[in-house]
Amino acid sequence: MDDDEKLVGVISLRSLIVWPDEAKVADVMDTNLITVTPSDDQEDVARLMADYNFVSIPVVVKDHLVGTITVDDIVDVIDEEAAEDYSRLAGVDVVTLEENPFKSAAKRLPWLVGLIFLGMGTASVINNFEGLVSQASILAVFISLITGTAGNAGTQSLAVSVRRLALKETSSLIKMLMTEVLIGAMIGATAGLTIFLVVWIWKANMLLGVAVGLAMGVAILVANVAGSFIPLVMDKIGVDPAVASGPFISTLSDLTSVIIYFNIAGLFISHFVSA
Repeated sequence: MDDDEKLVGVISLRSLIVWPDEAKVADVMDTNLITVTPSDDQEDVARLMADYNFVSIPVVVKDHLVGTITVDDIVDVIDEEAAEDYSRLAGVDVVTLEENPFKSAAKRLPWLVGLIFLGMGTASVINNFEGLVSQASILAVFISLITGTAGNAGTQSLAVSVRRLALKETSSLIKMLMTEVLIGAMIGATAGLTIFLVVWIWKANMLLGVAVGLAMGVAILVANVAGSFIPLVMDKIGVDPAVASGPFISTLSDLTSVIIYFNIAGLFISHFVSA
């Protein structure tokens, strides 16, 4: 620090060891300062230290040194942030583990109750297609298969999207949307083709296989885009993207998958009504 007690440079342990004993501090210190302030977000500080491989970083206020943050502090921060993000993705608090079963239930119930109402939307859609199912009961066999696979795809996409946001590895919404559409299309086409062959061989009905395979492919595409796009939009409007938890995306995928499945199946109903 200078005479005004302002930070003017830092010296690493390596420099102290390598430079000769007669060297002056001014010759050894690094004046290209990278500092943080007390108001900086702890996650941003952790990312900064990881980017530069720092073992410590100065904390300054108007160039005056007020403290330091060490790598040991950052390890704790990373652990806290990871636990918090996982809690939101899972829709349950894993940071504070309650011994009291009543308090634990009270923390988990809000998400579950909310998802019940969203799930009722799925049940309502299925009820609206009751006539279609009564004509071809074989359709009911594949409901859980399509909704489950699409939900898994949406959860995977959600995890990748939230991770990208955490690492600030985001570009324009349009570019990321196009990327996810391409990824979803490839995954959906592969999964759809696979289930098409399985159903065709299993039920000896090619058109039934086409209907199920096409529905699965489109459902996965929609779930993949939703799982990545919803967190991005939430981040843009200032809402924590981790709030779009895995259970929420999975339940939303159930709703969209059922709509897609029965609408596509309706186009082929006359061809496998006797299946």
